Amino acid sequence: MSHAPLLILVHSPLVGPATWQPVADLLRGRYEVHVPSLHGIAASPGPYARRFAEAVARDAHHDEIVLVGHSGAGAYLPAVADALSGRVKAAAFIDAQLPRPGLSDFDASPPDFREALTAMAHDGMLPPWNQWFPPELMTELIPHTEQRKAFLDELHPIALAYFEEPAPHTVTWPEATRCAYLQLSEGYQEQADRAEALGWPTTRLDADHLAVVTRPEPVAAFLSEFVETLAKR
Repeated sequence: MSHAPLLILVHSPLVGPATWQPVADLLRGRYEVHVPSLHGIAASPGPYARRFAEAVARDAHHDEIVLVGHSGAGAYLPAVADALSGRVKAAAFIDAQLPRPGLSDFDASPPDFREALTAMAHDGMLPPWNQWFPPELMTELIPHTEQRKAFLDELHPIALAYFEEPAPHTVTWPEATRCAYLQLSEGYQEQADRAEALGWPTTRLDADHLAVVTRPEPVAAFLSEFVETLAKR
C-alpha cells in the first residue's frame, strides 16, 4: 500500500463498539483508526447485512482501508467491502466467523445452536448476549468492573431473524494473500483452521473470545504487524 491505511475495527452485531476501544487506543498514534457502531441494528427488522455495511461505510472516506472484524462481524466484511467500492485493500479476522455467502448464521452453525436460540426466543426476540450464559461468565471474561460495565451497557436484545438472514453474495474482496486470521479462543478453532487452509497467515493466541477487551496488546501487535507486512508488498 502506498501510505498508511485507515483501520476500521468492526464489532460483532451482538455487542457494541466498546469491544474494540482498548485495541483502538493502542493503535491510534500509529494509524488512523475508526470504530463504527452497529449498535441496535440486530435488534430491529432486517435486512441486516446491507444496514451493517452502510453503517460501517458511512464515515469512511479514506482511499485505502483495512477491515478488521471480531466474532460475528467477520461474516459481513465482504458486504462492507462492497459498500466501500473497492477501497478495501486487506482484511483481518479476530476470533471471527469467515465469510459465508448465501448462508445464514444458522446454516453455518451446528443444529443444536439453532435449537437453543429458538427455544430461548420470545416473540421473535432473544435476550442480550450475556444472558445466554451463566452470570459468572462475564465476570470471569472481563474481571475489571468498569470495563465490564462499559461492555454490558451496550448489549441489547437480538432479533432471531438476524440469525436466519443469508449473507449476501459480493463482488469486491481482497486477494487471499491480503487476509489474515487471529484465533483467540477454542471456539474459533474450526474457523482458524479453515483460514489456514485458504492460505491466510494464521496466528493462534492462548486467550479467550473477549481478549480484545482485556488483553488488547497482542491483538494490536498482530494488527500492526499485518499492516506493516502489507506496506512491504
